[in-house]
Amino acid sequence: MPEVFDRYVELQVGSTVMTLDEFDIEFSIENDTEATAGQAEITVYNLGKSKQAFKKDEVVQLKAGYRNDYGMVFYGMIRKVWDEKDGADVKTVVEASDMTRQLWSLRPICKKYPKGTSIKTIVEELFGEAGIPIGKIEDPGVTLKKDMVFGGKTTSTPYTVLTEEVLPFVNGELAKGTVLDGGFATLMRSAEYTCYVKNGMGYFVRKGFQDVTVIVLDSESGLMEVQDVSDEDNDTAYKVRGLLNWKINQDAVVKVDSMLVSGLFKVRKYKHVCKGEQYFTEAEVVPV
Repeated sequence: MPEVFDRYVELQVGSTVMTLDEFDIEFSIENDTEATAGQAEITVYNLGKSKQAFKKDEVVQLKAGYRNDYGMVFYGMIRKVWDEKDGADVKTVVEASDMTRQLWSLRPICKKYPKGTSIKTIVEELFGEAGIPIGKIEDPGVTLKKDMVFGGKTTSTPYTVLTEEVLPFVNGELAKGTVLDGGFATLMRSAEYTCYVKNGMGYFVRKGFQDVTVIVLDSESGLMEVQDVSDEDNDTAYKVRGLLNWKINQDAVVKVDSMLVSGLFKVRKYKHVCKGEQYFTEAEVVPV
């Protein structure tokens, strides 16, 4: 089981990096399936000259966990930043949203690509337009057979260009010449591509792409509490709480082993918290 005194927090704002060893850092990270973007509130005490890096629209990265096991819990952009007095201390508070929002909210784009440009290159540029780091791009092996323009409408954000123009084009090219019956139809469906943002990273992959690691939640790994939060509409769900686990994120698959319930579940809401003695992850999970 991870020990509380082994906790590790690393905050990067722009090019400025700070850790829990140097500053008092607190945070609350939340995300759920109904949210447009994950949200973070991060507080740092007595920044001094490092305060210069904290400004609106600056990129913020937060890693947390333990000295021998930590990873990214938030990657986003500062929306608000302000100072508050707390006795003799000055705390700088940051509100940030993850980069998912960028796909929807950026100004319209219009991109012209010459004949021979690969779809992989186009997808990389569109994620780049949104400032979203790439998690995985599977090259569909499709190139443009003529000069093409993507976007150009008032609604042409990077997201709509990806989902309404690039994806249909790719899947249409892959489907050409395929006979829609029996094994051929199955083959075509397995070749279809999709795109999404997960954990602040952009993915353009086949629909069957598997990026699943089962996270074990039991007393050995720091599980402290399990509650039944099922509703009257037979929507089975449980709330689990344990020591901070940076691997828990949207749609993560967890194996719960507790007195109340055991089995495989998918995360639909989660929260990471670091404040004072509190250092925990809370998640709402549903059966897989």
